[in-house]
Amino acid sequence: MDIISSLYIHFPYCRHLCNYCDFFKSAPSAIERSAKIPEYHKMLDLSIDRLKNFFEKNEVTLGELKTIYIGGGTPSLWGEEGVRFLKSFFEENNISISDQCEMTLEVNPGTWTDEGLEAFSNLGFNRFSLGVQSTRNDFLEKLDRVHRHEEVVNTLEKFNSMDANFSVDFMLGLPFSKEYKRNIKEELDQILSYNPSHISLYILTVKDNYVFHEALPDEEWIEKEFLQVSTYLRERGFLHYEVSNFSLPGKESIHNSRYWSGESICALGPSATGYIQKTGVRYKWKPYAAEFDSENLTENEIRMESFYLNLRTNKGIDLGEFFSGEELKNSRSLAESWKDRGLCELTSGGVILTPRGYLLMDSLMDEAFSHLKTL
Repeated sequence: MDIISSLYIHFPYCRHLCNYCDFFKSAPSAIERSAKIPEYHKMLDLSIDRLKNFFEKNEVTLGELKTIYIGGGTPSLWGEEGVRFLKSFFEENNISISDQCEMTLEVNPGTWTDEGLEAFSNLGFNRFSLGVQSTRNDFLEKLDRVHRHEEVVNTLEKFNSMDANFSVDFMLGLPFSKEYKRNIKEELDQILSYNPSHISLYILTVKDNYVFHEALPDEEWIEKEFLQVSTYLRERGFLHYEVSNFSLPGKESIHNSRYWSGESICALGPSATGYIQKTGVRYKWKPYAAEFDSENLTENEIRMESFYLNLRTNKGIDLGEFFSGEELKNSRSLAESWKDRGLCELTSGGVILTPRGYLLMDSLMDEAFSHLKTL
């Protein structure tokens, strides 16, 4: 049997529903949340039993965990109660955790307590992902975030004082960026003064009915912001190791890197998505029940996803692994055209995108589909 060594758990509750976010979540009151969490725990207990049977049919098993990631939602709201549940959950299900396991918890400003963070740290959580997005109150207000600058600073100070390994989520393309003359460098200067080891950089993506849709900056502005951030962080020793991710050397997210390399992931919780590499099966939990839907990816779908995901990273792609004969020649010709436009660098046998190439990923994939028939 193949071994799965990564676990993702989705915590579905938030303090508030932001106007742009489309992750599965709800925002019950604190009293309502206290009543719902035991039901959530029961769902996880039932889910792991069903997943074990599913794994057995696919000839895989959950082995010693090398990565654990708790996302959401706002997992820091789970607090000490969550730690007690997880400790029992791991023990009752004979889930072994490596001494070197990367254990990540997502944290939002204003949603944590000293006691809760200490409990998670004592359980072994050694990496934290902070949902900052911006340090300016005017932008936080437009994003409908409930935290403000003071809570951002308090959170950054807390994790810096813990000498913690932590990442910061930072968002570009915010509404009114041009009108309010957003200064990206100024915000990042403040964030970096607290010594994060990782920055996750996201461009705001919303639907047409988004309340501030008409106030979003144009593509030229967003491109300028993205390239400015990439240059700024790389000059300060960060690796631009994936389209949306920067890290100090050795501080890359091991868990997320497993997604990008197509490795197996055990997933639990509402709307969480897992993958079994051995059989090419993807499964997604239903939002309100301990049930999931699964799909078998075709060899071509797996190959296409691998091409796309590897192209998103600083490892790039080896063209010889994907193409042969005339198609290999065509792929090299296409790569040469990307290089001439400043969108990639060429290695002995492959392609690594530049930051400008990362920014144009969707159009580059369209070009690849139109030029390379085997994709």
